[in-house]
Amino acid sequence: MPIKALIINSATDKNSLLTAIFKELEKKNFSFSLWSSKPALINQFKKKFWPAKKIFLGPDLKNRLNIISFLAILSSTQLKLLSSLINLKIRRQVDLIVCLNLNEKIIVTGPAKLLGIKVLWLEAPDLNYRQINKFLLWLYKINCQFAQTIAFNNYAKLQLTRLGHNENKIKIISPGTKLNQYQENIFNKLAVLGQANFHRKYFTVGAIATLNHQQKIETIFQAIKICLPVIPNLQLIVIGEGQERKNLSWLAKRMGIENLVWLVGEQEQLKKWLRGFDIFLAASDSLKLDDYGNILEAMAAGLPVLGPRNIGLEDLVVENKTGSLIESDNSEMLARQIIKLHQDKKLRAHLGKKGLERANQLFTFARMVTELEQAFKVK
Repeated sequence: MPIKALIINSATDKNSLLTAIFKELEKKNFSFSLWSSKPALINQFKKKFWPAKKIFLGPDLKNRLNIISFLAILSSTQLKLLSSLINLKIRRQVDLIVCLNLNEKIIVTGPAKLLGIKVLWLEAPDLNYRQINKFLLWLYKINCQFAQTIAFNNYAKLQLTRLGHNENKIKIISPGTKLNQYQENIFNKLAVLGQANFHRKYFTVGAIATLNHQQKIETIFQAIKICLPVIPNLQLIVIGEGQERKNLSWLAKRMGIENLVWLVGEQEQLKKWLRGFDIFLAASDSLKLDDYGNILEAMAAGLPVLGPRNIGLEDLVVENKTGSLIESDNSEMLARQIIKLHQDKKLRAHLGKKGLERANQLFTFARMVTELEQAFKVK
């Protein structure tokens, strides 16, 4: 009999990496279903032919009024969920519950524990519970005793232990990327890159980002403008969509760099785009799990990575070995690193090679699947 995992998620993130992991685990005697309050996530699951159901998990906990509303209906919401879980338990349709967002961790964990159902919490790399309401944090701390928690980097684990989370109940599972099928071509590219007589028409700085207020695209624009007198053939390519795309196009025009900046929208063939980049930028100081997957894709493509310090990238990016970490919002520091990598091809090739080796040794998709498989197993 397959292990039946119920994913409960009230967040809006696509979580493409986790969906790919679930697809692999399906081959290893697991089955998945979803409860969510977000239609986009439900459609994503249904496209994989997995059962998905819309349920109420309370309002987004982004303002005081929503928090008061959430707390007011918490008991009644838990009773409804308990009834639904009892039904699943009787019909033997659930062995494991996986909670992703704060709402369901508070709502579902208690009823699931009461029914003897294993609960697993996946903590997003961009978690910042110090900013949430103190009473919600108290509820979080109570419920975390009844769940096994998975963090995706050491920085997240450190934050959780500082909140009072039991360190022994936190397991780190690093994000992973599929090994590049064309590794020989990547190594050949890096060898050519290191040759003194090799020149591209453009020096391309690339990023993959959701274009919203959390991204530091304006800082990147400022760095690009600073670099321009030194790197006249510079261009910036940003892959991704979002509500800020028009505003960013206007900003590039206002800064006089509209001919250097390409906002190309969502792209399916990421590997092809990555092959055209010279440097990869992590464009936010609040990176989600899929952002880590994109960074690993860039490392697997042999690209040096530049990103913000103190957000968890230290697990992936080793200073001066696979890239460099920079103070957030420091456009001058970012510009200096871009210029440094432009002027030193051998350093760029060396960082790219070491990044590729590190990704393939420590951050493989297969390893992530195996570790999550062990975590998902029910005794």
